Amino acid sequence: MRTLRSKYLSNIPISEDNYKVDFIILEKYQSFSSEILRLSLLGLTIYGFLITNVLFKVTDDGKKNIFIDPFSENKMLLFLGAITLIATALVALSHRYFSTDCMTHFIRGFRLRQKLSEMEKKVINNRPELIRLKEVINSEEISFEKDLRYCKWLLFASCFFLIAGILLIIIALACSFNSLLV
Repeated sequence: MRTLRSKYLSNIPISEDNYKVDFIILEKYQSFSSEILRLSLLGLTIYGFLITNVLFKVTDDGKKNIFIDPFSENKMLLFLGAITLIATALVALSHRYFSTDCMTHFIRGFRLRQKLSEMEKKVINNRPELIRLKEVINSEEISFEKDLRYCKWLLFASCFFLIAGILLIIIALACSFNSLLV
């Protein structure tokens, strides 16, 4: 959003060739985090379906539901699995935010470097302006690198949480069904 306002240098044109590849790569990473988000939400949906339609389903004949006791024994694992899937969704959304913000810093830094280059070509001896511009460029590069590190760890964490959440729920369901058979 910041790159759209003239205050943030949108009046400095840049060639699409200078950033097209970077946006294609960004799109691939965001597609991957979108799939992680979809899988975590699908896991939560299936989990909710199992609870409402299997565990707490009321039978017409008034018999006690046979699934409540085995699931009650593993409720902590089921709860941790659901919380882990929620954490997966939150971390995947955070990845999408920081990766978009990362590209904002990239484009803004690119425009600032282009402005600096134009100022140096024109031999403008406005030394304080050049120093301030170089400081802003440095700040954008630091923010870019920081967001890039966040993105790497957020994507890794979302994969880890997804796998952990699914494993916790599968183990809980396996233990519950195993105690049903015993």
